[in-house]
Amino acid sequence: MTPVWIFPAYPLLIVGPHAGNLAKKTVAERSLEIIVGGVVLQGIGFMVSLMIYAAFLYRLMTQKLPRESLRPGMFISVGPSGFTISGLITMGQTLPSCVPDSFMGDGKLAGQVSKILANWAGLWLWGLALWFFFVSVGAHASPATRRRMDFAMTWYSFIFPNTALTTATFSVAQALDNNRPINIVGCVLTVGLIPLWLFVAYMQVRAVLTRQILWPQKQEDRDEGGFKETPQHGQTRDERRRERVVEQLDNEEPYRSAIPGPAPTPFMRTPFASNTNLPAQIQAEQQAQMSERLSKGLHRRKTDLLMP
Repeated sequence: MTPVWIFPAYPLLIVGPHAGNLAKKTVAERSLEIIVGGVVLQGIGFMVSLMIYAAFLYRLMTQKLPRESLRPGMFISVGPSGFTISGLITMGQTLPSCVPDSFMGDGKLAGQVSKILANWAGLWLWGLALWFFFVSVGAHASPATRRRMDFAMTWYSFIFPNTALTTATFSVAQALDNNRPINIVGCVLTVGLIPLWLFVAYMQVRAVLTRQILWPQKQEDRDEGGFKETPQHGQTRDERRRERVVEQLDNEEPYRSAIPGPAPTPFMRTPFASNTNLPAQIQAEQQAQMSERLSKGLHRRKTDLLMP
């Protein structure tokens, strides 16, 4: 279990930031409707993510960390808080200028109180986003120092959840009257994302060239499109190797011992000597039975040799 389970809620999580930016550019009557809808949908997305947070934390406390190739997905846990911060603060900044005078009794007071609550809620969630960010960074310390991380498409989780944290940092700075230290932190995160994005893109191209991804039986494409071969559509590599071995055994000459066999006696029951005292018809039947047993024995021997 990884925070990738939050993906179904991500379309709702980006509604808030879009609603806040859109409300600034529309008339006051429509801005309030946009903000109300944005708060509702943003709340649904964040609450769904919060429930998945609980399952994710329980998994971290009771089991080991995810595999190295899937561990970048832990950064996805930063995204819900980051997008919610940006949405709440942006919509809260716009709300006082678009509410009517009769909104919730006193429109001006309601707008200012809502703005203050949005700012404090965003600051509170910013701490949660930072906590998940540092937990995710710490989880990568061991595989990064040992160079044991193979590229996977989850590496893009290094990028897009942290863009939410970056925009949330700038929103918090704006809510605190353009706080300069927090603005500097946002600039540092922005500058760090650019080379990181280029590095991930380079590693993706390298993984394609070295056949680590986008190749049959590799990572996400292990079972893609029902690639597992059936007898009707061909065999896997091991089955084809076994088939070649069977073909070679079939083309070999029958085994003949270099040691001469014993002289035939009336009591021998082997395919190499028959009982000459029996009638010809009985001798032919015995010879056919022994040949059948011998062929079954050789087939069984080939099968045993080819077992993995």
